[in-house]
Amino acid sequence: MAALEIRSVSKALGGNQVVTDISLSIEDGEFLVLLGPSGGGKSTLLRMVCGLETPDSGQVFIDGKDMTRAAARERNLGMVFQDYGLYPNMNVFQNIAYGLEARGGLSRSEIEQRVTTAAGKLGLSDKLKRNITELSGGEQQRVALSRAMAKDANAYLYDEPLSNLDPKLRHTARRDIMQVHTEKGKPSLYVTHDQTEAFSMADRIALIGQGRLQQLGTPDDLLHRPANIFVARFIGAPPMNLLWGAVERAGGGFVFQGDGLRVPLPERLNPALERADSPQVVFGLRPDALVPVGMPAEFEITPTNTVSGGVVDVDPLIGETVVSVKIGKDSWLSAMFQEDGDEIQPGQTLSLGMDLDQVRLFDPHSEQAIG
Repeated sequence: MAALEIRSVSKALGGNQVVTDISLSIEDGEFLVLLGPSGGGKSTLLRMVCGLETPDSGQVFIDGKDMTRAAARERNLGMVFQDYGLYPNMNVFQNIAYGLEARGGLSRSEIEQRVTTAAGKLGLSDKLKRNITELSGGEQQRVALSRAMAKDANAYLYDEPLSNLDPKLRHTARRDIMQVHTEKGKPSLYVTHDQTEAFSMADRIALIGQGRLQQLGTPDDLLHRPANIFVARFIGAPPMNLLWGAVERAGGGFVFQGDGLRVPLPERLNPALERADSPQVVFGLRPDALVPVGMPAEFEITPTNTVSGGVVDVDPLIGETVVSVKIGKDSWLSAMFQEDGDEIQPGQTLSLGMDLDQVRLFDPHSEQAIG
């Protein structure tokens, strides 16, 4: 039995459907990230888990018990929100202890032991008597984490907890959160729109968009095996290249024909293409599966997996280069590679080799992956 389970949950707010029929289960020790664009429904879903919103339909189970209608205080959850929810009129010790005191059932000595232990593990032992307003943003975030850590909770929930931190502090904060997760061994549910956070922390990612669960899987699943066009467009920077076109039979297999591109398709797609009702498809390939001809590649570059076009843009990044190439009347491909791209200039013709084993195809009508 899953430690935390969401069954067919839906919710409308202000006449708008915000969450539609989402089901998820999280095991003890698992770190599940709810990733997606702002306004996609992920925070509302988290609020239904912690009892701050009630589902219109569906159920929430915590530790095997139906807690759908239970008050937030009855769910025994450790929670860290974007604004941290700290009390400015209390010192650090009092803020960490507040949840334990409010819940009741613990002696004063037990509360003191839990507070000092949690604070010590997150480097706050020398700040317990400090007022919250005297702390930096990173220190306040650790107070919020310590408050969650002090509880012996059924699960730990995080709603955009790093969004108010300076980028330089986020790496340390992610480490602190993972420390809490490892120490507790309970399920963690973490909301973010930041792919770096999601990919560096998650065991699995639930990509939420337009109020629906678009895909549930490992970070590698979402990056290399997107379930639909929404996932392909959202994941990655730059995202997956998408070209509209059609498939044609060629010998014992199929080729893709699009604006400026004609390439053979991998054999693994043959069974799905044999069953397809229409030849129309969307061709997808990640930018890191394209390499300028002449640069080192992890796949063999031949005339059959090469395309040429005019360079539109060159974007040097830290440790890699992104090049955009116009290959047809209305079609572009982005390539991302680790070699120095200083010699590549806008306006010149560039040939790109493509790792066609990484091709994904999508139905242009349902937008779901083919094969």
